[in-house]
Amino acid sequence: MIDSIKQKLEKLNPIEPTSLKKAGVFIGILYHDEFIENPEIIFTQRSTRVSTHSGEVSFPGGKWEEGDNNLYETSLRESNEEINLNVDDVQYLGSLHYLVSKHKIEVNPFVGLITKRQNFIGNAEIAHTFTVPLDFLLNNAREHKIDRKNTNVIVPSWVYNDQTIWGLTAMITADFLNICFDADVKADLDIIREHYDY
Repeated sequence: MIDSIKQKLEKLNPIEPTSLKKAGVFIGILYHDEFIENPEIIFTQRSTRVSTHSGEVSFPGGKWEEGDNNLYETSLRESNEEINLNVDDVQYLGSLHYLVSKHKIEVNPFVGLITKRQNFIGNAEIAHTFTVPLDFLLNNAREHKIDRKNTNVIVPSWVYNDQTIWGLTAMITADFLNICFDADVKADLDIIREHYDY
């Protein structure tokens, strides 16, 4: 699995960055002990006390800050701050193409294995940290059609243990599954990248 994901991510053709503010998010794959046979993906539910994306499900991560050498480093720093991820236990696999959030932030996803058991503790921004089996994500996507600029756009979502994965996080999840695992999650990513508004 590891070599296959690396190879598929390496084959992605780079796309030109935007002039927008940048953020890095971390798609963490639990891959140790019992999770080697059945990997799970980490998500967070944001606190209702935060001003943006209040109560929404997201990947750990955040905006680039002075002192971050690159956006992968941003994603790890934020993951450590938000959920107490021990970044020394992460094996980097690669990155996906960015998507632009509704707040006009260029969000760059990075993929990595978490190779040791963690003690996830959310900070004030995080209400809940949870994991979803990779197998569930591969087989249980829901499909929705929404209208964006007079175009029907297909977007996915997942519902797992009363947690709903939708919006930008669902689009990133679909991209991750389709590229890294040859899934067939329906998502009009090209249209969404073109319009920046969803």
